[in-house]
Amino acid sequence: MTAGGAEPVVRPASRGVGRSHATVWVLLAAWALLLAAWVVGNPPFAAPDEAQHFVRAVAMSEGHLIGRPDPGARVGANAAQVAWNAQLARLVSLPAGFDPAAYGCELGPGAPSAACLNAVSPHPPAATLTNVPGDFQPMPYLLPAAVLAAGGSPAGALRLARAATALETLALLALAAFALYDAVSPRLSLLGLVLAVTPMVLFLGASLTGSATEVAGGIAFFACLLRLARSGPPRRRWWAFAAVSGAVLALSRSTSPAWLVIALLVALAWVGPRTALARWGRERAAWLVAGVLAGAVAVNRIWEALYGAHVPLDFSQLRAGLDAGVRVWWTALPELVGKFGYLDVKLPVAVPAVWLGLVGVVLAAAAAVCTPRHRVLLGVVVLAAIVGPVVFYAIVLRPTGYPLQGRHILPIVAAVPLLGGEMLLRYRARIDPRLLSRVTVVALVAVAIMQPLAWYVNAKRYAVGGSGPVWFLGSAAWSPPGGWWPWLVVAVAAGCCIGASAFAGAGGGEAPAG
Repeated sequence: MTAGGAEPVVRPASRGVGRSHATVWVLLAAWALLLAAWVVGNPPFAAPDEAQHFVRAVAMSEGHLIGRPDPGARVGANAAQVAWNAQLARLVSLPAGFDPAAYGCELGPGAPSAACLNAVSPHPPAATLTNVPGDFQPMPYLLPAAVLAAGGSPAGALRLARAATALETLALLALAAFALYDAVSPRLSLLGLVLAVTPMVLFLGASLTGSATEVAGGIAFFACLLRLARSGPPRRRWWAFAAVSGAVLALSRSTSPAWLVIALLVALAWVGPRTALARWGRERAAWLVAGVLAGAVAVNRIWEALYGAHVPLDFSQLRAGLDAGVRVWWTALPELVGKFGYLDVKLPVAVPAVWLGLVGVVLAAAAAVCTPRHRVLLGVVVLAAIVGPVVFYAIVLRPTGYPLQGRHILPIVAAVPLLGGEMLLRYRARIDPRLLSRVTVVALVAVAIMQPLAWYVNAKRYAVGGSGPVWFLGSAAWSPPGGWWPWLVVAVAAGCCIGASAFAGAGGGEAPAG
């Protein structure tokens, strides 16, 4: 690393370098393969609250934007959960062939295999039931609701709905990848994104849940903001993409507008308020984007005012809440990398440790070479990522009776590696290019191993159970459509693509800033 005071100017990518975007396309191929493997390889309704989200989508496919309130519903493990869920519960009528009640038999103590699903009837009768997330924001369910009717059974319909969600996720991740790509330093420009897209991001992206569009939308929105913050006049398409991804984020879940505002504040601090006003204030496109984002936030708030649950922020016993928040945040931390099923399928401890360690290396390197102002910004962002979830739990989540989950704060915490990677890109002239290239290659190769490994750990849990053999392909008690071999090949091929991205575009080099 080299010393320096003035902020280096990053020269724009030349027209001839990396024109094919090879690194981006290889990375997108990997994510597409992994999403496909998760869509089919994860058993039906084996994602958090997926059966309830499925019922929400089926009801919308039947033309019911929201069902009838069911304030008498008593769903929950404690009084706070029952009170919270009574506000969310809706009575929903399902046509024949869509009731998922018989599924989830494998989601119990002892981590059994999913063999019990082999006996589930694919043609359940019509039913009327109470659905807890019955008033959730409708946007994440629109595309799944449009395609699931062709499924023919609850499992088939769910896979179509998952596939629709996966396509949305892939489109948003593609926006992020193209936004961050720099042809002068292809691998380095995407390093933060590769670390932000953890196995948990892809697991959620291949599940029927509002968290899928919230997380992917948050990643895409912040990536577009970083692109707009780079030197030179921004192209209009990035303003449009920022509007689309920001609107998707804002309309995903009840807390999404908060993540949007935080992302905007971090981007403003990254550019500098005066510079942002000088560069963006004169842009008509910037004001149009602001209008779109304000409109999306307004729609979210109107929906919540009409149909959402209302639990006041709880500042009583704040000290006890913060103490509990530290414990639950420590428990939820590995979920940022991956904890699947109903948070009962854990990765080997080395996987989240190595993944978070790689993020730490990127952040430390960025802090070592950036300007003092940006070093302060990075410190504040990292501190907020550590302390913020504790406060969020103590004030917002604790009154509901539910613990903090990694997916709750993943839409904004994913901005941390994105910002670290962007800092390394901007200040790469201060680092030995050979060292930087080695670190980037090591990180990409490590991710290439961990992504398919995470999928395999989940597959093994449901194929043979927690106590079954590690190599399960010859003794699987449950198998997805097509059997395990094709989807294992797909997952491994995805890892090979990520590994190839470590070397794709290497001919263009990781050039220093000009």
